[in-house]
Amino acid sequence: MEAGGEVFWDLFNEFNFWALIVFFIVMVWMFHHTLRYRSKDGSDNNVDNFIPGVFPKENDNLTMELTWTIVPFILIIYLTFIAWGPIDDLWTADPDAHEVTITASQWNWDFDCGDLDADICEVSNIDVEGQTKPLLRLKAGESYLFNMTSVDVTHAPFFLDWGLKEDTQPGMYTRLYHTPSNDEIGSSLLMCTEYCGKDHGYMTAVVEVHA
Repeated sequence: MEAGGEVFWDLFNEFNFWALIVFFIVMVWMFHHTLRYRSKDGSDNNVDNFIPGVFPKENDNLTMELTWTIVPFILIIYLTFIAWGPIDDLWTADPDAHEVTITASQWNWDFDCGDLDADICEVSNIDVEGQTKPLLRLKAGESYLFNMTSVDVTHAPFFLDWGLKEDTQPGMYTRLYHTPSNDEIGSSLLMCTEYCGKDHGYMTAVVEVHA
């Protein structure tokens, strides 16, 4: 199963691509200068007559300074722009989405499918390593609105294999939209990623997507 869907993997690969480009440039530059300008045995280490606290103005290069300021700035703006795509996928309202209510509490998840057919949404329990956990069954290809809240403290449901996460706050509702794809058929964990007390690490559920 590929977590998160195509839009997340495209973004992940794009960020990795530019990280490798920057890493390669920095490493080549660093090793070149380390070897090219290293001190030789018996040589005068201060060959440029540097004075501590005084910048050698003759070595100033405005073009280089502008380049290493402007080029990274453009790259950051570009990466920020393309990162908006998944945010739109998570928060853009879908009027045809099936609403599923998720209520968080210390230290449990409560799912409510409302009047949805069992084929679209079904809630039951499952045994996970000797513990009984909530199980939410959804159908691939169907659009869902997860309407989420908390009854006590802040929690953060994280759909692990989907790459989706959003805080739940006491007294208010937050939302996530997602359409599970055929690549996401199978079982995955729902975890809490906002520390919420002594059993925070055991606050899990299982989300199962079927064809």
